[in-house]
Amino acid sequence: MKNPKCLLGVIIGAVLAFSACQKQSPKTAFDRLDPNFGGLQGGKSVRVLGENIRLDIGYSILFGRQISPQVSIESDEALVAVTPRTMEPGPVDVIVRTDDGSVFRIKQGFQYVNQGGNLLEKPAEP
Repeated sequence: MKNPKCLLGVIIGAVLAFSACQKQSPKTAFDRLDPNFGGLQGGKSVRVLGENIRLDIGYSILFGRQISPQVSIESDEALVAVTPRTMEPGPVDVIVRTDDGSVFRIKQGFQYVNQGGNLLEKPAEP
């Protein structure tokens, strides 16, 4: 079986050539959030789950067009992000961007729900 990322060594006369193989890193992937819903006011911590998450780079996460105010690495299988505030209920794509330039999309990965009440307006006077 040939490995295109591997150089094989040979012995030619009294000269020993080297052998060097580059081990391929497993691919990083993100596939879901837990929980995958939250209120319009934001501020909820959610786990962005995946596999082979690199621990040596940084991440930013967008919920729709809004960037998470805080992202941290929990393990090689999860990031933790705080949801940003939004004005519209409904599903949004979740975009994970890495410091090395990779971008991952979880289509409609998070659902903003109106939990009743309006935190932005004063209550009506009796």
